[in-house]
Amino acid sequence: MDATMENKIGMPPPYQPTMPNPVPPPPYFGNDPPPPPGFTAPPSAPRTAVITTPPPVERVKMGPGPTGTICSICHKSIVTRVDYVSNNRTHIFSAALCIVAGCCCGCLVPYCMRSCKTANHYCPECNAYVGTYIPS
Repeated sequence: MDATMENKIGMPPPYQPTMPNPVPPPPYFGNDPPPPPGFTAPPSAPRTAVITTPPPVERVKMGPGPTGTICSICHKSIVTRVDYVSNNRTHIFSAALCIVAGCCCGCLVPYCMRSCKTANHYCPECNAYVGTYIPS
């Protein structure tokens, strides 16, 4: 049988010779050998770390409306953007009006009043949270 006949039958092609051994990996220590046993390194100068803290940001008391202040994130002088959010006081007033008035129409009034809600203040430049005003 010749080589062409073997390929027609479906025999695999002959294997190519390979290298006898692969190339070893580079040494772990590079060109520097490990220190001899019993070797101690000479003491080095102690390291000092300087830790700086940013100056404290003065907190401004927030009001129920937009308040002028300096943003602690972008350090710009701003007038805050206010988002009003319902709180427990809003829900309690709503329940009390529902019980006293005897109808459900009165219970919607506290949800329309800003004085019954918490005012969350945000920076209009960077949208960072600045503070909260909780009505008393």
